[in-house]
Amino acid sequence: MEIKMRLDTTKLDKSNMRGVIVNFPSQFKFGIEAAGTIKLKTGFEKIFVCGMGGSALAGLLAGTWLRLEKKHCPIHVLRQYDLPKIGGEKPLIVCVSYSGNTEETISNYKQALKNKYQTVSVSVGGKLKALCEKNKTPFIALPSDDIPPRLAVGYIFGALAAILEKSGFAENLSKKILTGAEKIRPIESEKYGRTLAEKINKKIPIIYSSSDYHSLAYNWKIQFNENAKIPAFCNFFPELNHNEMLGFNFKKYADKFHILVLKSDKEHPRNAKRVNLTAEILKKNGAALDVVALEGKSNFEKIFNALILGHWTSYYLALQKGFDPAPVEMIEEFKKKMA
Repeated sequence: MEIKMRLDTTKLDKSNMRGVIVNFPSQFKFGIEAAGTIKLKTGFEKIFVCGMGGSALAGLLAGTWLRLEKKHCPIHVLRQYDLPKIGGEKPLIVCVSYSGNTEETISNYKQALKNKYQTVSVSVGGKLKALCEKNKTPFIALPSDDIPPRLAVGYIFGALAAILEKSGFAENLSKKILTGAEKIRPIESEKYGRTLAEKINKKIPIIYSSSDYHSLAYNWKIQFNENAKIPAFCNFFPELNHNEMLGFNFKKYADKFHILVLKSDKEHPRNAKRVNLTAEILKKNGAALDVVALEGKSNFEKIFNALILGHWTSYYLALQKGFDPAPVEMIEEFKKKMA
């Protein structure tokens, strides 16, 4: 049931998150240009993107995009304190921390330095920038817009694309990104995002996608967690048909959730059938469910149109609940206790 209410975005959205979402496409160009001055060697065998939270999202989405584009790029996203045992392989270590103070990422940087691995860091400043200046390692400066890292994905994605080009992992990424960014118009999906938020209301969202788009579903989950401050979960086809769907066997459980299925028009035909059958079964068992089409002609457009729709949905869900979507007080308090 839709919630009939007027939302005072000016009063609740104190950090102007709406403005950030509307202007999101402009981030890609800045990120690409910010990486323009750095120089990197080529011949790397693997690339590791080290980051936590919102700072890791661009790496996950870059991996998704490159796979969909059929580009072989051994990109691995690390969200932990320690680098893996890399052995004799020649790695490029990309350390991403929007604030520059993420302890896990700083730990990765120091370990890479100790092992004499090539590093390149991406941040607005902080301790990471200071370490790069001290050790004379490549550093890409992001704008200090004072926005949440989860909304800075475009900056980081653009910078990563430039890094991939400069290090010889891929070609012509920047051109594709800039062309795709021109076709993304966030304002066009705002109304749909608000409608989805009204449908979700007080239920817990679960986001499903094919395995190809799992990073996108995960991104939606993060937006619900951080913007709307609610639990949210994600999974992917075909795996969820072998276990998770049984959790909706009884209506008393199913009616607590609202399922959002992110669906591409280029799904594997068996996955497309799985989506339809799963929707039919879960609805019959009492679960609310919406199939969200990934809009756009290119893979880039599909990914980032859907990303922005996730921003809108979680943004309006926060406003419906009566609070500013930007602050993450619990996380900040946790960081203080960890210091």
